[in-house]
Amino acid sequence: MLLSHTCRCGLLCVLLAVITIGARPASAQKGPPPIPPNPQAPTLKPVFPLGMKRGTTLDLTLTGTNLAEPTGLWTSFPAKVTIPTENNNGKDNAKLLVHLEVPKDAPMGFHTIALATTRGMSNYRLFCLDDLPELLQAGKNNTKETAQAVAHPAVVAGKVTAEANDYYKVTAKAGERISFEVLGRRLGSAFDPQLTLFDAKSGRELPGGHSNDAPGLQTDPRLTYTFKDAGDYLVEIRDVSYRGGEDFIYRLRIGDFPCATTPLPMAIKRGSKVAVNFAGPTVDGVTPIEVTAPADPLLSCVYVAPKGPSGLYGWPVSLALSDLEEVVEQEPNDELSKANRVPVPGAVTGRFEKKDDADFFIFALKKGQRYLLEAHTQDLHSPTEVDMVLLDAKGTQLQASNLQGPPRLDFTPTADGDFVLKMKHLLLWGGPAETYRVTITPYEPGFDLAVGIDRFDVGQGATFTIPIFATRRDYAGPIEVSVIGNPKLTGQVTLPATPPQPNMPNGTLTITAAADTPIGPTEFRIQGKATINGKEVVSILSVRALASQSLAALPVPPRPMDERLGLAVKAAPPFTLTFKFDEASATPGKPIGLTVTATRAAGFTEEIALTANGLPANVKLMLVNIPANMTEAKMTLNVEANAPVGMSMVTLTGKAKVKGQDVTINSAPVPLTIKK
Repeated sequence: MLLSHTCRCGLLCVLLAVITIGARPASAQKGPPPIPPNPQAPTLKPVFPLGMKRGTTLDLTLTGTNLAEPTGLWTSFPAKVTIPTENNNGKDNAKLLVHLEVPKDAPMGFHTIALATTRGMSNYRLFCLDDLPELLQAGKNNTKETAQAVAHPAVVAGKVTAEANDYYKVTAKAGERISFEVLGRRLGSAFDPQLTLFDAKSGRELPGGHSNDAPGLQTDPRLTYTFKDAGDYLVEIRDVSYRGGEDFIYRLRIGDFPCATTPLPMAIKRGSKVAVNFAGPTVDGVTPIEVTAPADPLLSCVYVAPKGPSGLYGWPVSLALSDLEEVVEQEPNDELSKANRVPVPGAVTGRFEKKDDADFFIFALKKGQRYLLEAHTQDLHSPTEVDMVLLDAKGTQLQASNLQGPPRLDFTPTADGDFVLKMKHLLLWGGPAETYRVTITPYEPGFDLAVGIDRFDVGQGATFTIPIFATRRDYAGPIEVSVIGNPKLTGQVTLPATPPQPNMPNGTLTITAAADTPIGPTEFRIQGKATINGKEVVSILSVRALASQSLAALPVPPRPMDERLGLAVKAAPPFTLTFKFDEASATPGKPIGLTVTATRAAGFTEEIALTANGLPANVKLMLVNIPANMTEAKMTLNVEANAPVGMSMVTLTGKAKVKGQDVTINSAPVPLTIKK
């Protein structure tokens, strides 16, 4: 039975008020079984300071493991990177000094960095570029009496310790408006910051001077405050549960800048030129920005920063890039007779500007064609919770969205004609930040690609392999998978139509690096192609689940991280290792053979000692070495009767003497499947 829209909203509002103001559960970011990185690869600990002002230089000390012998620092922003060699820099596995020089026109916003060494590629760390003057937390500012004085505008790079508050003192004029925004949880740690303003003289909290979980900021706080009286005021920053540690890093922005949540529209078509406005709590006086959308299909978004009348930039917001016709809601459209016309396939950006607002959109659909109507809010950093109701042209309800996952309607009309989508806020809220985007597209079969690791290493002229996982949607045919985005890398594999065993990859992509590939860090993408119903379908492999995991399960990582794969290119190795099991799967209680092959560089003839990593419990490899001047060895894998059923990723490590020095080479991981 379908409930009326009014009845449904009333019941849902009561239910949500009782349970939580979290509304729909976020869509799960599940991925394939994780593959451990090369154990010799560097690992970066949280970076501090986690950002810099564009147009300046910064000496940044990286900390972590296996940082010695660096070959380059990769940055997603334009920068001149220098790694000094003085004072034995580059020989310490625990720390490394890098010098960054960033141009004035580098794009503001969230970026990433990663380190490559002679042994591998590090994890990604977020890094911010800002336009405000940069200050460091001075320390000993954990009481109101020892608050650190800050001249604004500024951004303060700080770090919270456990069971402590950080205080900063700002001076305000009578009637002055100042915005305060904390980048904390969004930087990729478990930090859940809150912000409170106090009168410095009395120590009392200012009315309306507290923020926790500002809408659209993934639990980060933000507020804009107009100070009635001139004087000194305190800004308190702390974790809501008084936690702290080396990764509880934050960036406190202070100044009379605008505070935007999303752009308007929330997406633009690739190759188009659009005047972009902003939605958010404080965007008055912000001039629209003309944006020319890149046509590059590998770019998923661009960042745009609102500039206020003061001349200061607010923190940038993400503008999605689309292949659809994108339109913006035109008021008034709060009743059926005033519905906005939307193209199909197409998308519309709307906003609930007042409490209990309703938006109507009309569009033409074809008989017998299956359509998907999907709302996009939180994945585009909007706080809005929407309720969707599909009507016929006369206003009769046909379908309604529910609480199980993101709002989505799946509809096949029985006749050609116009249909209407009625949009309401699930909680009947409204305001300048309550934006949403709806896509209306014919359903098409397709597929998604994923991997269990997002960083790799390879020698010049050598190869590495990546197990590829495919999730299919009503398509059972072959998928052509290839490496793209880097002319020095080549590789292709066809994923067969036969479904794999559970948790098993659909195929393995072998990628070759050209012999003249520059040594150091680089990036690439992976693409899948298939012909479905006579149409070429292209899908870029996603690593969003891995990006989220690397950022302490941040629900919505910066969109550019969704498809980026990192690679450390090393000098041509004296040998490379590959291996394969003699059978597709193993059975508990039965041994299985393994053949390992060494490809030797000219002049390298030494014995190669082998070890294995990643074997499951109760599975033992009877190791042998590859003799001098030989290229192959055979081994036996003893799979005991109580060996666990499932898949494990196994790696072989070879060690040899090269000109008197120990050289260690890892093979690419190979899946071992044990099934009864």
